[in-house]
Amino acid sequence: MYRFLLQPRWLVFHMIVLVAVPVCAALGLWQFHRYGEHKGGGSSGEKVSTAPAVPIGDLVPPGGRVEGADRGRSVTVSGTYDVSRQLVVPGRRLDGRTGSYVVTPLLVAGAPAVVVNRGWVEGDSVPAPPTGPVTVTGRLEWSEAEHTSDAERATDLRPGQLSMISTPELVNMLPYPLTDGFVALTAQTPAADAAALAPMPAAKKTEGGGISGRAWQNLGYTAQWFVFAGAAVFVWWRVVRREADDRAEEREAQLLAELGVES
Repeated sequence: MYRFLLQPRWLVFHMIVLVAVPVCAALGLWQFHRYGEHKGGGSSGEKVSTAPAVPIGDLVPPGGRVEGADRGRSVTVSGTYDVSRQLVVPGRRLDGRTGSYVVTPLLVAGAPAVVVNRGWVEGDSVPAPPTGPVTVTGRLEWSEAEHTSDAERATDLRPGQLSMISTPELVNMLPYPLTDGFVALTAQTPAADAAALAPMPAAKKTEGGGISGRAWQNLGYTAQWFVFAGAAVFVWWRVVRREADDRAEEREAQLLAELGVES
């Protein structure tokens, strides 16, 4: 009755489902892992690690992501700023004043570029970065998400402006691969622009054991991917069952016709 399942077109259908289900399940598990990283908890305070600075590649290898335990770690990276692609993130507040973050890609030899938040500035006068090789020390941060970024984030953007510091957004704007997340600069050698920019303040931990908006989003994506996996199995079962029923009806009609009995 089910020998038709061995036909070439059905084998292709089986393979599509067999690939789709584990892929959806893997993506669901990954999103659940991210949920665990972003879930809030603990007392209030800045997310800053006291561990010594390490090369950023030790924590975020090419193609890797900023893990929850590494957020706030002090990292170092050496390279040359891409001065021509400096961007600003307007509408950010610091000590009751509104200004902009200055974001500049740092080109690293033999590795993806690193997005560096060089600091906060008030007004329209944005200092240019050094043009030669630099060594940056800073705090490793996640890419910002819409629901966790500054409430006063600007929406009426001009060329050269960003609404948030987001790797997924920047990879579509820059012609080279990027390291996940960004570095909030705390020290630089040479320190040509240090006096003109205020360091980005560290993000606050969630208070009272609550769950952040990003964690809820990851949890929703977890459910979504497992629903997709279940839907793929259900569609496969429905299609196979319908084909089997149709073939059974055809055989029954053919048998009745041979017996001369009207259906």
